[in-house]
Amino acid sequence: MIKKIGFVVLFTTISTVQSFAHDVWVDGYNSSMFKGFIKYEHVFFVPQKIENDRIHLFEPLVIIDKDFKSTMLKNGVENGQYNLDKSLDDGTYILKSSYKPTYSTKNENNKWITGKSKKDISNAQYCKQISRFAKSIINIGDDKNDFVTKPIGQNLEIVPLENPSNFKTGVSFKVKVLLDGKPAQEVALKGTFESFKKEEFAFSGTTDSKGEIEILPLRGGKWILLTKVVKPYEGKDCDEISYSSTLSFQVKPGLCNRKISI
Repeated sequence: MIKKIGFVVLFTTISTVQSFAHDVWVDGYNSSMFKGFIKYEHVFFVPQKIENDRIHLFEPLVIIDKDFKSTMLKNGVENGQYNLDKSLDDGTYILKSSYKPTYSTKNENNKWITGKSKKDISNAQYCKQISRFAKSIINIGDDKNDFVTKPIGQNLEIVPLENPSNFKTGVSFKVKVLLDGKPAQEVALKGTFESFKKEEFAFSGTTDSKGEIEILPLRGGKWILLTKVVKPYEGKDCDEISYSSTLSFQVKPGLCNRKISI
């Protein structure tokens, strides 16, 4: 049974301020060459520069085709910008990156130190090992290949149960959340779209016993879904493992594309 909490009307703000600090999502577009971007933002759709001392924490962008062939994009001019030497043919692709597992530890002065665990800091109060996963479905043309409904092996992953090429306003769709390859039950999922209120989510729901949730979009455009899972760290050097994962895609205008007061 799908939890109807996933059916959230997008005229009211269900969730408040984004609660996951900086999150990672990816995006890209086709021109004379394909251009891809890693976004590292405290508020979705509010651009922030990835600083030079942090860019090494991100895996380079990789694009995956319907045959599961992976191609790494080349660094662009700006941090987080990547290019392919050519444009992509019509079809469906998965664009992915991740924020590498990184320790963040609070010292005795309540300051968080990146890259250090408890074994590195005397009198440390708390430690997190943070990993962030990002995936975007890139639809070029009207391709509806369903390979995107298969997981790509992220520790925490949001998987659409049909090609987002089919997504349009007024028509519900389902996604599944996987934790270490298994359905993540009773996990919170939040989402927003580009023209919605900043620092807030358009909806919030919880996955069912299959790790699935059903979403009814009432507005088209670029969407981002976000989930987070925390689990205990095995060992004395840290306290918890913190995963977050995003899925971005395009929703087409359909029969229902109501104007939302912002």
